Amino acid sequence: MENLQHQSGNMERRVMSRIDAALRINYQIISDDVALNDPYDPNFVLPRYFLLLAELDQFDHALNYELEQLTERDQQIARILSLFNQKLNLITGSLYDTIVQSMLPIPEDVNFSETGFSFFNERLIQEGTYIHVTLSHPENFFHIAATAQVVYSRTEENGKFRTGAYFITLHPQDRVKLAECISISKNKD
Repeated sequence: MENLQHQSGNMERRVMSRIDAALRINYQIISDDVALNDPYDPNFVLPRYFLLLAELDQFDHALNYELEQLTERDQQIARILSLFNQKLNLITGSLYDTIVQSMLPIPEDVNFSETGFSFFNERLIQEGTYIHVTLSHPENFFHIAATAQVVYSRTEENGKFRTGAYFITLHPQDRVKLAECISISKNKD
């Protein structure tokens, strides 16, 4: 799905692959002087569920990489570790289902690309405002933190505000996760 976007005022035109998805989103307004900080900086308020899911995600990526390397050297040990990992996934999945699900915010409609996103909000956020945001896909395709700058915030028919922002700081691996999710979604259509 290709959307042509126009920004008010300067008539910038860009073609960007975007998708709509139900994501768990948290944001906080931040000052200009911290907008370029690492989005995973502990000074930002990162929800506990997000930290848990992001750490599990990083652990899985590291373990899968090491298993691939080990498979080339010793397939039997790699197989044993793979079975151990499956068992660990079952345990963490059970914990996730019983504990973490109760902490998660309800997924909301978010339109996103590799460069920005828009979402519905209860209040107006001034154009130019910097925000720190965490986005989590409900099926665990990604859990990312970023800082962004608000481009627009306008009233919609539902009484909420549609707020659009572009990413200021986004780790390269997080950009790849977004691109993969967009690609998978486009291929399903």
